[in-house]
Amino acid sequence: MERESHMSDGVAPWYGRSFDLLDTDRNGVIEANDLAALANGLLHAGDIPVDSAKGQALRAAYQRFWEIISEYADADSDRRITREEFINAMDGGMSRGSMFTEGVTDAVAAEFAVVDANDDGQVDLAELQRFLQSAGLPEDEARQTAADIDLNGDGIVSLEEYEQAWRRYYLGGDPQTQS
Repeated sequence: MERESHMSDGVAPWYGRSFDLLDTDRNGVIEANDLAALANGLLHAGDIPVDSAKGQALRAAYQRFWEIISEYADADSDRRITREEFINAMDGGMSRGSMFTEGVTDAVAAEFAVVDANDDGQVDLAELQRFLQSAGLPEDEARQTAADIDLNGDGIVSLEEYEQAWRRYYLGGDPQTQS
């Protein structure tokens, strides 16, 4: 896959998109409660109880991810990450740090386990589409997103494909321009 450059002033514009996705309450800052809300929303979409093993694993992975990004990005140590702090940290190398990479990997693996309703280690496109629709995507968008995540076109999404899709989305530019 080739990535089209969208850099302006040396900053990747998809970092702002990532910030917007993480700022779930849209108050202009990322806080611990935003990551908890993301985890809870995914559990709700997957119809997974919060106190289940999958629920606890997802919540713990998102909490760890919060701790990592706050360590890197919270420049004034107020436990609130502004858009500017987040973009500066991402542009300054946070997204390439090993702790950040491990945090993303752990969060994505825990999320994949939620999507993998039958626990067979893979997600068929219908299963992924249902999950994406439950998470709020319109049917057509959910169908297209699921198909886009299936990189080898076999109708099954592996954890590796799922992780690659999220890395592209959060760290690698606009997935609509990639092929």
